[in-house]
Amino acid sequence: MLDLVVRGGVVYDGSGAAPYAADVGIRGGRIVQLGSDIDVARRTIDVDGLAVAPGFIDNHTHFDAQLLWDPLATSSCYHGITTVITGNCGLSLAPCRPDTRDALVSTFVRAEAISRNVLEAGIDWSWESTGEYLRAFEGRLGVNMGALIGHCAVRHAVMGEDAVERQATSDEIVAMAQLVRDGMLAGAVGFSTQNNPRHMREDGKPMASSLADHAELDALLDVLGDLNCGVIQNIQEFSPDKDAVGRVAYLTDVAKRTGRPVLWQGMVHRWQTGDAWRELLAATTEAVRDGGAAIYPVTQAKPIEQRFTLTNAQCFDEFPTWRTMSLVPADQREQFLRDPAVRAKLRWEAIDDPAPSHFGKRWDLVWVYRAATEANRALDGLSITELAEKQGKDLLDAFLDLALEEGLETTYHRFATQGDPAAVAEMLKSPYVVVGQSDAGAHMAFDAKFGFSSTFLGTWVRDRELMPLEVGVRKLTFDIATIFGFADRGLLGVGYAADIAVFDPARINAAEPEWATDLPAGERRLIQRAEGVHHTIVNGVPIVEHGAAVVDARPGRVLRPASG
Repeated sequence: MLDLVVRGGVVYDGSGAAPYAADVGIRGGRIVQLGSDIDVARRTIDVDGLAVAPGFIDNHTHFDAQLLWDPLATSSCYHGITTVITGNCGLSLAPCRPDTRDALVSTFVRAEAISRNVLEAGIDWSWESTGEYLRAFEGRLGVNMGALIGHCAVRHAVMGEDAVERQATSDEIVAMAQLVRDGMLAGAVGFSTQNNPRHMREDGKPMASSLADHAELDALLDVLGDLNCGVIQNIQEFSPDKDAVGRVAYLTDVAKRTGRPVLWQGMVHRWQTGDAWRELLAATTEAVRDGGAAIYPVTQAKPIEQRFTLTNAQCFDEFPTWRTMSLVPADQREQFLRDPAVRAKLRWEAIDDPAPSHFGKRWDLVWVYRAATEANRALDGLSITELAEKQGKDLLDAFLDLALEEGLETTYHRFATQGDPAAVAEMLKSPYVVVGQSDAGAHMAFDAKFGFSSTFLGTWVRDRELMPLEVGVRKLTFDIATIFGFADRGLLGVGYAADIAVFDPARINAAEPEWATDLPAGERRLIQRAEGVHHTIVNGVPIVEHGAAVVDARPGRVLRPASG
């Protein structure tokens, strides 16, 4: 007897082939039958013509801690996500020593904007090695998890606090390489690193990985080549004044030298960098199509949205005085922002300085999202450019004066990426570009991008007719499973793991973000529900039914490369 039958659906099997009507029979967490002549099952889910696809894989999350208190990875599970990859951007919670735990927390607090109170309340440290970390999740997961080893954690585990002060010695590099090897042999799916100078720790010190030289990085990446296993995830700093195409050449060299796939962030549209994305796409296409390099740039189906106040305005961290402002004690920050000399520096850095920047200095693209006082509620929706014109002030004064009037609680809003739909469409439809970078689990007070898969299939595949639905499904399933070496996932076929997303192609999309107070320490976050996603099934067990979470479901597994 079967455990479960998904009856009456239209199968999009993840291969990109045309869909077909079929029932899906599941036993022991595996698909054992496909077709119309299905055995009797203990339970049947009738889906009445809905799309039945392999579960979607989110290749870029920061659920490293959240899965400890939220095994279903909400809100991702509502969007058909059955597998999440943690440990991105060089950030992971293992390996570690007891005396380096606080340093790892500090990296997540600032770089990924996860509250220290939440992390301290939610993490029960019971591990030091990567293997021990992975074992801590066995039997406790709702979704499947694949974990990358973060470069910052490796550096701190070997060098302690020196990891954010200096380059490593040759002996320390050898010790770091051994930790990477041990972690890969214990089941990690790869290694991640970053050199983004805008990322920093809670105390203002740099991310540990940014101090690594080429000798160190090469030695750590070569471990994956020696083992012939795992993915290299990399954030390259494609600043407006950097040689972006040269960075693609570097990643190509890494992929060819190690023989391992390189997944890198990111290829996105920014108004301030013009058509730089075209250069990146052309260089990537040449490297993959003509050069055979396994490099996979990641782009976003949803823009990076930042909802911020002047208590957490990380979007200005590239500017020295603004960064200083973010580190000024809260009880002194208002006085700091009222100082005319400080304002002159802030104005120069974020408005008048002609040098290129990630922020872009487009104040017409920064809005008052929500005034903190009822008296100012009429200002909601105004851009800072419009606000300044309305009040007869310059841009900076209008921006700061409103925040100061409201005790720094005014919420502002900006789109940081993907402003040009035509550019985004070109990137999304490229066969050489991966769809992802949800950052789910991070930036919970700024944005909610859990629904990247629903947005991609709804806004881009259906509404903009970017590609056939079967091709869109493949980009979220088989393509990602192949990169990570998940040999029995990503396709809906006999013998494959029964990870399944059931959705209505005519309705699927992401809902507007909303606030929920469901974090450890009683803190709140932005969540995002789905429209048109009916069921999410992991290893044959529903974790979302009719759009609602099955809160006690724990069918998820720790996934390892080339294994299930």
